[in-house]
Amino acid sequence: MKSENLKFWTTLLANLGVFVGLLFLVLEMRQNGAIATAQVRMEYAAAWRVVDGARQEKSFAELFNKSLVEPETLSVVEIIQLDAYYWGVVDQMLNAQASSAAGVRLGSFESMVSQTVPLYFANRFARNWWQQVREGFSDPDNLEFQQVVDDAFSAMNAAEDSNHYEDMQRKISTQPGTTIIK
Repeated sequence: MKSENLKFWTTLLANLGVFVGLLFLVLEMRQNGAIATAQVRMEYAAAWRVVDGARQEKSFAELFNKSLVEPETLSVVEIIQLDAYYWGVVDQMLNAQASSAAGVRLGSFESMVSQTVPLYFANRFARNWWQQVREGFSDPDNLEFQQVVDDAFSAMNAAEDSNHYEDMQRKISTQPGTTIIK
């Protein structure tokens, strides 16, 4: 009887130990998931800063503006510079897709693309650039990416170029007490 009582308590304590261990494991996995999510988000934000940081260089800002207002005058060298810039934007959309698939992105990939495309591709040069590179996403592994980006392009008014920098300049210049510095 004493032996069975000891066996019962030993088994109960062992099972309780396993349960507590599993509980701690679940808590640690949640914490690790939260850390991974935070890390992915920080890396994503840092990558956007790199992409957008290119426009902080005066020469690239001038080139970028030229692509907005007179893209037909771009040289091959300038197109190569802009190509690298737009690949950075596409890389960010691909990162968002991978993060969404891994479950570490708050919003959906489609939502991110629907916000990114009008902001970065609402001009003639950028739209033509996408038409040149989009076939690279026609394989089965990338077809969803191509379709989501194409859908975002379709949602834009493709007939109208948008230069939100000039729009901003116009709005500021029409407000009393503001001066545009060139």
